Amino acid sequence: MHQEHQKLVRALHALTDVQDHDEGVPDEAFDILMERAQALMAYEKQMPALLAEPQRLRSQKVIFWSWRAQSAVAIALILAFRLLGYSDGWYALVVPHLVGTFCGWPLEATVKNHLARRNASIALHAVGALLVLVVLGVLSPWFIVALLIGWAFVGTAVADGQEAGK
Repeated sequence: MHQEHQKLVRALHALTDVQDHDEGVPDEAFDILMERAQALMAYEKQMPALLAEPQRLRSQKVIFWSWRAQSAVAIALILAFRLLGYSDGWYALVVPHLVGTFCGWPLEATVKNHLARRNASIALHAVGALLVLVVLGVLSPWFIVALLIGWAFVGTAVADGQEAGK
């Protein structure tokens, strides 16, 4: 793009040098200049998106795999409950976790929302680890409150990312 701009400037300079100085800039040169200026302004508007693209792609991968991994964790817990005949009502926590993670599968990372959604996806792993520890009895059932707070944080971060993407 920069080289094209330099070629255009040289061509316009050559056109205007040939003309008599009293005549001003020829119409065709002015039209070309205006067209090129509009192209450069359009390119300038795209610059933030182009610069953020590598980070956005990284965020997209984190978002994609985080939600699917947590769905797999929930499915593994449900299968373990079924195979071991153990539940003690923990389905009430694991099934909503599974449904919530399924809802996160279609999330996309845009230039404006990728950081919020990536942070929410990373926080989702902490929520998943907390879920596993509570359900397996390593942590007290009182940590269900922390689990709910974690899901509130994840939901809010995803919703904020959605608003930023509009």
